[in-house]
Amino acid sequence: MAPLPLEGRADDIALINHLIDQIDRRGSTLVITGEPGIGKSALLEVARHRAAERSIAVLTMTGVRAEVHLPFAALELALRPLMKRAASLVPRQRSALLTAFGVCDDAGPPDIFLVALATLTLLTAGSQPVLLVADDAQWLDQETYDVLAFISRRLSADSVVLLVAMRDDFNRSFGDASTLRMRLSGLGHADAERLLDSHAPNLPADLRSRFLEEASGNPLALLELPRGERAAQASDTPWLPLTERLELAFSSRLSDLPVATRTLLFVAAENDGTSLHEILSAGEAVLGQRSGLDALSPAIAAGLIQIDGTEVRFRHPLVRSAMHQAADPATRQKIHAALAAIIQDQLDRRLWHRAAATLGTDDALADDYDRMAARALRRGAVAMAIEVLENAARLSSTASARTDRLLRAAELAADLGQPELLERLLRQADVDACDQLASARVGWCREVIQPPALSDPAKIPALIDFAAQAEAAGAKDLAGNLVWRAAQRYWWSSAGEALGARVLAAANRLELPPTDPRLIAICAYVEPLRLGGALHATLRQLSETRHGDPAVARILGSTADVIGAFDLGVGFLSESSAALREQGRLSDLARVLFAQAWAEMEVGHWTSAMREAEEAVRFAEETGGTPWIAAATIVKARLAGMQGDIEQSEAFAAQAERLALSIGASFLLAMLQVARGISAIGAGRHWEAYEHLRRLFTPSDPAFNAGLQFFGLADFVEAGVFSGNADAVRGVIEEVERVAAPTPVPWVETMLNYAKALLAAPTDAEPFFLQGLGPCAKNWPFLRGRLLLAYGEWLRRQRRSAKARAPLREARDIFDALGASPWGNRAREELRASGETSRRRTERAWETLTPQELHIAQLAAEGLSNKEIGVRLYLSHRTVGYHLRQIFAKTGITSRASLGAVVAKVENPAG
Repeated sequence: MAPLPLEGRADDIALINHLIDQIDRRGSTLVITGEPGIGKSALLEVARHRAAERSIAVLTMTGVRAEVHLPFAALELALRPLMKRAASLVPRQRSALLTAFGVCDDAGPPDIFLVALATLTLLTAGSQPVLLVADDAQWLDQETYDVLAFISRRLSADSVVLLVAMRDDFNRSFGDASTLRMRLSGLGHADAERLLDSHAPNLPADLRSRFLEEASGNPLALLELPRGERAAQASDTPWLPLTERLELAFSSRLSDLPVATRTLLFVAAENDGTSLHEILSAGEAVLGQRSGLDALSPAIAAGLIQIDGTEVRFRHPLVRSAMHQAADPATRQKIHAALAAIIQDQLDRRLWHRAAATLGTDDALADDYDRMAARALRRGAVAMAIEVLENAARLSSTASARTDRLLRAAELAADLGQPELLERLLRQADVDACDQLASARVGWCREVIQPPALSDPAKIPALIDFAAQAEAAGAKDLAGNLVWRAAQRYWWSSAGEALGARVLAAANRLELPPTDPRLIAICAYVEPLRLGGALHATLRQLSETRHGDPAVARILGSTADVIGAFDLGVGFLSESSAALREQGRLSDLARVLFAQAWAEMEVGHWTSAMREAEEAVRFAEETGGTPWIAAATIVKARLAGMQGDIEQSEAFAAQAERLALSIGASFLLAMLQVARGISAIGAGRHWEAYEHLRRLFTPSDPAFNAGLQFFGLADFVEAGVFSGNADAVRGVIEEVERVAAPTPVPWVETMLNYAKALLAAPTDAEPFFLQGLGPCAKNWPFLRGRLLLAYGEWLRRQRRSAKARAPLREARDIFDALGASPWGNRAREELRASGETSRRRTERAWETLTPQELHIAQLAAEGLSNKEIGVRLYLSHRTVGYHLRQIFAKTGITSRASLGAVVAKVENPAG
């Protein structure tokens, strides 16, 4: 049946109809917000009817406050009609989805993003468009909510419309700045009058005015307030907040209901399910007498509930709330005890009700809750596990058990990045200052919850002390993590040498194995130049084997970047990103992709670097990783600058600077100055480049960072020499050479030779050029190209033009392959001056593609299907198809078979 016409909602209905009518051309998300009773659910019903008219599949989920602790409950209910498609999912997605739904738990905890991608695949796998409706989203379980948020960002090319309705008095946002939103306000006076008169005619004039005034255009209030038992005396009642008024309007009908009916309503309100059998059975236990379906008939007649087959549903969430408020605590306790007794096939639900019925402590039940938390973690429901452990702590009879459970919950809250929840749990834990291990665990939780790039060297001594406490308590792994974090903070904040010595001493006391990735990382973060040569040798040995652990590969890859061993870093980070991508760990993946992008940029894979940087930004925006958004945007700024797009480079730089300043990340500011410096050099503005890069070496400057200075070494010297500041940069070269002796990392050695060649007297420069152009320079195409260009310029100035042409020609070809147009143009000018004309650079077909389009083109050229590409990139197969059509249009090809020729030489154009 068609829903009844809605007063005053014509424009809102028109928008919803428009989204549904264009579902064959594009997908969309609409978030509908408003106060309780404003008409959100009524609009969703209109949407469902419209979709049914268009033969669109309709999937529905509704948040219920009593079910918010059941992970994936709402999602599982909505996806039931599609679960027959689950067999066609790729194994890892299928396993993640079934584990999340509790069907199996033998594959380890699934990441929420794998579950989300599996859901997106199910929604888009069929030929029939889908309308997915989520009502009362403020009460959805956290896991379902996160899956919906993931899906909402990926529907533009899919035949899926997502409608999300939620109350606007909850601190729970949905979507991003691009999400379409509709906030419902109260009905206008004329519409409100028509609605009231159509449902409550013949009201006395004063009562009619009172209802219109207090309803304030709220449709549910206009419908329900006149139905209350004391509606006739409404003119004498004080004004109440609207939600409370509506709850009273519902609960006021209770006094006319039989005792059995009221009790069954209370049971339904406390139950976290809708089973009619459960409600009648629990009601019988509470009442001490048998109750049949007829006992609910008065509640149906009063408009409080509906019976749908074997399920009981409240007409509105406020009815459930009203029933909960009307029941006294003793009655609620009896109801929970009864539900715990009659629920047999769902262990976790039974335990929830047992706990709700328990007033004091119960260690046996607390142990059951520990096991429930473990089950939740196996399903990937971390938020639920935290709540379960908190309840277990409440049930614990001893202070030590209570503290341990709260600390375990706090550690999970820290992993989730929820500082307010963390602090609430820690306040309850009441840790004894004499308990060294507990104190160290608290210190670790408070450390990892902080934004990872905060520059605060004052935290380093505390981390070292916590590590000592953990070691004394026998928690050597925790101690290692704490020292490693101290080393990271040292590098981020460029703390003094004395603190660095303390960090290294703390690491040595732990006696970690020489190949422990944390020990390698600690040494690199504290002494990247002094220990770089030895660490490079260790990393090279480790690079010959693969450990299969993405966390280890991430640490080793990041460590390689820190010391300048980018050629090794690419391998480690590629291994880590591939594993993290497969596991759905997008938060970690964003961080790794940034590091991989930086390494690829240094080894000359600029197109791949931009691709990784773009994807890092996308995933970091989804997972709240502000530091990695900024870091990846700096990579984009540097790449744009090296390719001669100065305006775009500065736009990226300005965006990254705003983000870096917002989190106080000095190391990001240092990286940013390196990006701005090379961009200015490319534009021929060497004085500007010098000013940018000088900030890295000025202790009072926010961008000062001793551990990152050598990253801009070649740029700083070049900018200094060509801006008339050669003497100012000479001391920097001497200091880097002194610290890095006797065996600097090859990249650093190449930069030192380049810098010394630029600073040398004309008669002394050639040996430095030749040393810099040695075998190891091949790993750094852009740096090698700059050496060749400078060498060719030097040769021409020495009147050796014929010999200058070969290095200049090679430099031109390297810069053309990279797309480094400013340097390529300089090489052409020098060649012309040496007597040789030079062809113009021709744009390659793949350079017209966006990074994401290029990535899709590469994967398609490898033979992956649209579905397989979607799995890799966390997109739907329809979105992949849309991008492929764009690729074909831009490149002029007509089939996937031609993609191989288009993307040839993308990965290593200068190789």
